[in-house]
Amino acid sequence: MSNRSLLLIVNPSSGRRRAQSVASRASEAFEAEQISVDVVQTTGVGHARQMARDADLSQYTGVVVVGGDGTLHEIINGTLERTSAASLPIGLIPAGSGNDVAQQLKLSSVDEAVRRIIDGTTIDVDVGRVSSGDVVDYSITLVGWAGVADINCRAERWRWMGPARYSIAAAWQVVFPRPASAELTLGLKTLKSKFQLVVICNTVFTGAGMQMASCASMSDGLLDVVVVRDASRWQLLKLFTQIDKGTHVDLPCVEYFQVESVSISTEQAEPLDIDGEIRGTAPVSVVALPGAVRMFGAAA
Repeated sequence: MSNRSLLLIVNPSSGRRRAQSVASRASEAFEAEQISVDVVQTTGVGHARQMARDADLSQYTGVVVVGGDGTLHEIINGTLERTSAASLPIGLIPAGSGNDVAQQLKLSSVDEAVRRIIDGTTIDVDVGRVSSGDVVDYSITLVGWAGVADINCRAERWRWMGPARYSIAAAWQVVFPRPASAELTLGLKTLKSKFQLVVICNTVFTGAGMQMASCASMSDGLLDVVVVRDASRWQLLKLFTQIDKGTHVDLPCVEYFQVESVSISTEQAEPLDIDGEIRGTAPVSVVALPGAVRMFGAAA
């Protein structure tokens, strides 16, 4: 008889409000395996982060997120903010609109995600420590600046379009690019230039399945950085039409780096995209934290 017990944290707003039905289906599967389940629904932005940081988790053998990358971001941050680090593994059952981490972990369906948690196999997963002034955040998928942040700002205004909003916002960026000046430090290398976009990735997938960083791994201790400096509208169009397959990294306007740390120095505050949400501003530094959290799943 199993003595496992899971805390399911459910974001009812995820994925056009399908998370509740996903959670019910998952709970039935866990209970059929004699794994006890407590289900808690989030009530708003920041609630999942607060629960992961402050809840008494001593009775559980795992925490499971039913939602998307935004909910997982909160759980990861709350876990790393605990006064005594929690060693509980984190499970992800995809129920969001993007689900980029689920793609990275090869969680192709709800049933697959549930099976991985039941099996109990875990991996150590890297996160990025994001420092913007006195504010520290933790990234699980990406930190984007310049064009990436511009695209997400528009995509957020167009949420009613569903996942297609990212592609449409990217097309807008091609027509109306906004290069920004900065000093970009990549490990020991420094670039001072105008940039069309800088994306610091922990996962291959971003923005509902775009393969932004084709070589990225969540378990190699490195940040994969995609940089575009001078690029014409035609080059940007080619970039965004090839990004779904990841072949954009072969374009001459794209520079690709794998480093342990990145900093972006700007003369004025510039918005950042952290894990799909606009939060924080450059100047910013990002440092890879190898194996900072454990997650249920296979190689990432």
